[in-house]
Amino acid sequence: MFIIGVYIVLPATAVSGDQAASINTGANYYYRITFSILKAGRISGTFSETRGNSITLYIFNEQQQTAYQSGQTTDHMFTTSASTGSFSASVLSPGSYYLVLEHGAGFTDQVQNVQVSWVLDGSNPALLGTGLAILATGLVLLFIGYRKMHRASPPPSATDVVIFDQPGKTSLSR
Repeated sequence: MFIIGVYIVLPATAVSGDQAASINTGANYYYRITFSILKAGRISGTFSETRGNSITLYIFNEQQQTAYQSGQTTDHMFTTSASTGSFSASVLSPGSYYLVLEHGAGFTDQVQNVQVSWVLDGSNPALLGTGLAILATGLVLLFIGYRKMHRASPPPSATDVVIFDQPGKTSLSR
């Protein structure tokens, strides 16, 4: 438990980036950015469509992305529709995650250019609290085990004690 707690408490190294994205003309076009995440944390950032037209931004996990790509109505981790804004979603487990940009309502007949800035970081308040609780539980169990181990050892017996004569006095002196 102690090791698991340490793993959860230590945040992943933050990774950031900027990307220019173009959503081609047509209702079936979208732009996707893929993230391979090795540790729980947070995906966050900002976006802006260069002409001020609305776009829709989603954050999906792998199953949600597969459903979206096949045209099914799907759940998402985050969604917003605007010409500019910010996004944020907690990532609870390692895996592939997707930032998807699609045309806003009424803009499928034109190319939309979007500037996206994103940050992947390991700071997740819910996971930090969970990690600290697991870490504390591990420390308590370690302490209890240490105490039980010392209580279980027998006290030293008389055969374990060696007795020496006092210096300067010998039993053979005349």
